[in-house]
Amino acid sequence: MNKSILYSVLMGLALLVACDPVESRDEMTGAITAEQLNISVTPEVVDGVKSNKLILENRSPVLSFWNYGTGTSAKAYDEVLVTSVGDIEVIFTGRNGDGSTVSKTVTVNVESIIYEVTGMDKFIGSGSKTWVFDAFTDNNHPYGIGGVGDKSATWWGPEYGEFDEWDASITFSLDGGAIFTKTLSDGTSQKGSFSFNLAKKVTNWSQGILSLKGATIPNAYSVNNKAGEAYDFYILELEDDLLVLANVTGNGVPDNPSGEANFWVFRPEGYTAFDDSEFIAALTGGSEKTWGWGTNKEALGNNAVYVGGPGWWVLPRDGSIDDQAPGEGTGATMVFTADGTLKTNRNNGTSAEGTFSIKAPKGGPEGWSKATLKTSDVAVLCGIAFNEGNGPVNEYQILSIDDSKITLANMQQDESAGWYWVFTAE
Repeated sequence: MNKSILYSVLMGLALLVACDPVESRDEMTGAITAEQLNISVTPEVVDGVKSNKLILENRSPVLSFWNYGTGTSAKAYDEVLVTSVGDIEVIFTGRNGDGSTVSKTVTVNVESIIYEVTGMDKFIGSGSKTWVFDAFTDNNHPYGIGGVGDKSATWWGPEYGEFDEWDASITFSLDGGAIFTKTLSDGTSQKGSFSFNLAKKVTNWSQGILSLKGATIPNAYSVNNKAGEAYDFYILELEDDLLVLANVTGNGVPDNPSGEANFWVFRPEGYTAFDDSEFIAALTGGSEKTWGWGTNKEALGNNAVYVGGPGWWVLPRDGSIDDQAPGEGTGATMVFTADGTLKTNRNNGTSAEGTFSIKAPKGGPEGWSKATLKTSDVAVLCGIAFNEGNGPVNEYQILSIDDSKITLANMQQDESAGWYWVFTAE
């Protein structure tokens, strides 16, 4: 055979061999279609009843992203909880090896809320809880408008008793499902269902989304744009004694809200306002007051749950406190002002500012805590979750307070011990 011909044949064979692995890789990293997805969503069955725990499984060669209405998951296998009964739509989005996405919706039926979801107890209490419009908070309208980013109707709002359905009530309960009922003052009622998603937040404003079906809250209209009753709301506050809902003009809850917002403020039926005047007076001196570490030998430390201050392990005011949070040790101060402003001044020249409020005591044996100090956008000096990631702490129990000294506490999540702060007025 001619050598040049032989060489050409060999080169051709070499090219064919070299191409095979490339074709194989294309198959491994290619795309599958929605019909080829091998996924399942299965309610866990408890005593023959389909519960609100969903088992998500992806057995396809794609990355996972699930949206189950009350949250999301990026795991191939996960167990999640939903907050409503009936047909639930779960949307799966997979990412192929070539970067393309494929989506499929799976519908499953949930028969009963068996597993309690985080936040559910705030809505329903011990099983059923009735809420009414807030008639207690000074300088706050229980219904009205403000700006996105506000937590209440600061721009305009009618006074309590001066708007439609002001004397109606709403009840959240568990009765096989998450039941929502609106009751008017004449005794007539509308019943529906509710669900909520505490994963869908608007940073520094909302804690999640409340969705209603079949019935909605009293006077569920935008003040300046009555586009029909609203059924979806941002949850701005969700506490045992306070529920604040909002949406934007036109009754919407977009992911990135802006402009004007509508507000509805509710309290539990039978609520009695907590008298915070004594604590505000001590913290602010009636105007503003500066607090620091003072000369307390045990200014910050760890101790057993529900005791009166640091004990097991303490940090002296000089030296060791400086290492806990940059600039918040010796020489740092914080200023409480009667208008609800809290400002911390670090010893490195920087500062932070936010707000504070005083609420009823919560947790622990009766008499252990005098009140609850809540802060927003700022923490007290060295107010971090020690041993738990060092994130900011925004809720403290006031164990003792007078004009010159305050002792604060915050329990570790497992309640194995608590952290205690001792500040002195300057």
